[in-house]
Amino acid sequence: MSILLADRLRGILLGGAVGDALGAPVEFMKRSEILLNFGKRGITEFAPAYGRIGAITDDTQMTLFTLEGLMRAKVRADSRGICHPPSVIDAAYQRWLATQEGERPSEELSGWLVQQPQLWSRRAPGLTCLSALSEKGGRFGLEAKNQSKGAGCIMRVAPIGALYADAYRLGVETAALTHGHTTGIVATGWFSLFFAELC
Repeated sequence: MSILLADRLRGILLGGAVGDALGAPVEFMKRSEILLNFGKRGITEFAPAYGRIGAITDDTQMTLFTLEGLMRAKVRADSRGICHPPSVIDAAYQRWLATQEGERPSEELSGWLVQQPQLWSRRAPGLTCLSALSEKGGRFGLEAKNQSKGAGCIMRVAPIGALYADAYRLGVETAALTHGHTTGIVATGWFSLFFAELC
C-alpha cells in the first residue's frame, strides 16, 4: 500500500470517527433538545456518550469492519486470482455482529478486529443491520430481505472509494447485504463513488 493511499485511509477513518463521536451524544435528540442542552449553536465540542468522551460508535465499528473486509478481499484476489469482495465484507460484518451479540466468533470468523476489546461494545447499532445479518445465520453473500432505506448502509462504505476502482458497484453490493430498498442501495453506491472521486 502506498504512503498516499495509507494517508487517505487514515483521513477517512479519522474524519468519520471524529464526526461520529461528536454526533453520538445528540444522535437520538430532537433539534429542540439539542439547542436546550448545548445552546443556540448546537453541539460544537465533544460531550459524553456511552460513558466517555470520544467513544467509538457503531458506525465507526462497521466502517472498520468494512475496511477489514476490503483488505482481506484484496489479499485473497492477489494471492488466489479470484475473489468476490461483497462476500468477504459480509464475513467481516458477521464478525462485527458477534461483537454486538457478545459471543466469541467461531474459528471460521476469527480476525484481528474481533480481538480488540474496545470494539466489543454495543453502541446503539441499527436494528436493520442487526436483523439482516442475524437472519442470514452465517450464510454469506445473501441480499437483505427487507425494504429498509436507512442510513445504516451508507455510513460504513467510505473506505470502498479509497481502495476500489469500481466503487459504485461495490458500494451497491455492500449496501444490499443489509438494506433491501433501492433508494438506500443506490445512494450508497453514489457515496462510494464520491469518495473514489475525492481520492
